[in-house]
Amino acid sequence: MVSAQMRTLFAQQRLAWATIGICLLMLSGYAAQRAGVSTEQLQLVPEQLTAWSLLTTCFLHVNLTHLLGNLVWLLLFGSMVELAVRRYEYLLVLLCGGVVASATQAAVVLVAYPERAETPIVGASGMAAAAIGAFAVRFFASDVRIFKVSVPSLWIILLWLVPQLTGAMGTLAKGGIGTVGYWGHLGGFLAGLVLALALRMTRAGARSYLAQRLLQAQERGDILEALRIAEGWCDLEPDSVQAHLAAARMALAAGDELLSLKHYQQSLTLCEMFNDIRTGVEAFLEARQHLPARSLPREMWLRWSLRTAQTGYLVEAAVALQQLAETAPHTPEGENALLHAARISLQNLRLPDKATVLLQRFLKQYPHSALTSYALDLLRQAREAAEEK
Repeated sequence: MVSAQMRTLFAQQRLAWATIGICLLMLSGYAAQRAGVSTEQLQLVPEQLTAWSLLTTCFLHVNLTHLLGNLVWLLLFGSMVELAVRRYEYLLVLLCGGVVASATQAAVVLVAYPERAETPIVGASGMAAAAIGAFAVRFFASDVRIFKVSVPSLWIILLWLVPQLTGAMGTLAKGGIGTVGYWGHLGGFLAGLVLALALRMTRAGARSYLAQRLLQAQERGDILEALRIAEGWCDLEPDSVQAHLAAARMALAAGDELLSLKHYQQSLTLCEMFNDIRTGVEAFLEARQHLPARSLPREMWLRWSLRTAQTGYLVEAAVALQQLAETAPHTPEGENALLHAARISLQNLRLPDKATVLLQRFLKQYPHSALTSYALDLLRQAREAAEEK
């Protein structure tokens, strides 16, 4: 059984279509072999090595046991990696790993055992090994649950890796290459490992690990530990909106409103940077709900109030704008907030009486405003709408 984190990947994300497609190609290749179709052009023969055969040979297998073994490894490890990273990254790891594995095994044969250079090298073990290498990077901090025992993923990797190393060393000691391509397995594993590191899957693994620990701390009710983990997530990924939102919520649960406000503010800044309006509006409304006595910077308060209105939260936006006007009177932000609150009340909420009150207040409070003519026009519209009612 896999960990809760891995189960979530399968439950919440798409199917592992790339893995399924690769497995179907392997099955098709084996079916063609069994049907007597010539596959010589697809096989990798070291003395007649071609660039194309480094990949096509991965879809051919010696027997059913060979095929099933590779299918199992790919489905177990490959699908987990595919669902946890971008699909093109996974395909890059898989295909490059297969090519590197084939090239490694062919090179060993040509250098150390030239008498075997006419023997074809077939199998997708290099691809499976690359998937395992990527799994080691992406899930380095996760646990695999076997019955009721949680086993670190790296231990499972070692259970696969140690026999490969032992087998490779054994071929050197015995002076022969044997029938299993241990060197190709190691080449594919290293290729998957290096590519996964280059694609920064370690950071994704660390993020998942922290998210898993954060959830566990919350389930235990250890709020201070959860806050410490969330702060660590922010240190790991300072540009992560979700990290700062998690820290804001944990700080709020721990009673540290100033720290919570700091992280809400940072999340809103990042949402502006990434143009993630929906998440920003949700964070803004959440901060206002839980921290009514704490104020965001006036400029940010005004911007997100208007964005809140644009996304359809009209009542919430009007309330936020009125509170900004009350909190920061005689400031440009307060002036704009009061006028926008009146406009939304009139044009969107169809509350002309309320709009009239707000506009009269605006004209009294800001008699020399550059927006006076606009306010007077709105006031006229509000009075006409009130009379029609």
